[in-house]
Amino acid sequence: MRIVLCLGLCVLTLSAPGVAADDTATWRCRNADFEIGCQAGECRAADAHTAMNVRVGPTDVSVCAYSGCWAGAPSASARSGGFLTVTAASLPFSTTPDDRADVAVIIDTGSGAAAILVASRFATPATCAPDM
Repeated sequence: MRIVLCLGLCVLTLSAPGVAADDTATWRCRNADFEIGCQAGECRAADAHTAMNVRVGPTDVSVCAYSGCWAGAPSASARSGGFLTVTAASLPFSTTPDDRADVAVIIDTGSGAAAILVASRFATPATCAPDM
């Protein structure tokens, strides 16, 4: 297993069967079908939701939900087998900068399936594709 941790500017090597992505690939993800929210040790599917728009690139991460986005630079990224994991710590929310969150996005680069985690708020599946 090969894990690469990056601080600051990261160049990600993405190569997986069935996905055309180069070293500087940016991924776009959505949870179009449902949303799972987690609070007080429980996770539940929401009755209704607005799909998140998630963007993961070598120099930026954004998780947009409802009225704004948590956005900023990745704290770390790792490529292990067919998985790309990107984390970002203490991202400010665009409409309320004091509302900060830690974010993790794990992408299966072969199928495009993903898990989006916003600490203490969301843990939801999504589908992703490289931004060409």
